[in-house]
Amino acid sequence: MHKTLQSLVVVVATAVSPVALGQSAQLFSASSKAQGAPFDLTVTETERFPTKSYLNVPGFHERTAPGSRWLMCAYTAIAVQRGFTHWFVVYPTKDSDRIAIGFSNSATAVPAELLGADFSRERALGEGMAPVAKLAAFCGIKQ
Repeated sequence: MHKTLQSLVVVVATAVSPVALGQSAQLFSASSKAQGAPFDLTVTETERFPTKSYLNVPGFHERTAPGSRWLMCAYTAIAVQRGFTHWFVVYPTKDSDRIAIGFSNSATAVPAELLGADFSRERALGEGMAPVAKLAAFCGIKQ
């Protein structure tokens, strides 16, 4: 395995720690730097609703490729914490660091229905719901 990818996998594998997950009622928070990453990103869940959360990610628009992968693992960790099997993210507008993330236990859930007014096809990550099981395996997250 390439050394950079190996380092990323090690960093990503630590993305779900007892501090990050805590009790299911606690809002999620994680720091890449605190987990030994060579980049500095933080994810803070600021609001939580039944099938949606809002995340604050300072510097989101300046993130690197490894930072983007770390964020995908953070989204997966939040879904695991909340007991969902799929997630869908809408990236923030250029003047914001606020991310909307929707959750479901169905691969065929409709992101626009989960996110309501926060849904934007133009700012969406991917076409459909992201599978927690597949990403958890990549990220080293135990379900």
